[in-house]
Amino acid sequence: MFVPCVLAITKDTLLSFALTNLINASDTGLVVVESSAQTFEELVMEINTHRADVILLEKSSPLAGEDALTKLLMLYPKVLVIIVDEESNWLRIFRREDILMTSPADLISAIQSA
Repeated sequence: MFVPCVLAITKDTLLSFALTNLINASDTGLVVVESSAQTFEELVMEINTHRADVILLEKSSPLAGEDALTKLLMLYPKVLVIIVDEESNWLRIFRREDILMTSPADLISAIQSA
């Protein structure tokens, strides 16, 4: 069975801590790597190093801005990018799908569909 590598961009916030712990505790065997990328170039290096299949970003992260996302999706069209809105529980999944997160299973399901 294929197990996606999830690269979680952390901002040392309660949300990123909770999301990382949620994925790790999901008992799905997902590999979660906490990123320390501050720039787009650092993010690209981490994606290549870890061979990430999924990038998990908080909406307020500078790396979740339109310019960075456009470049990211052009460089890695097969990588699933999930942006979590800290204020509303919406997940924006870049494969043209938005999902309202109503339970932790919604996040796990979105990652596994990569």
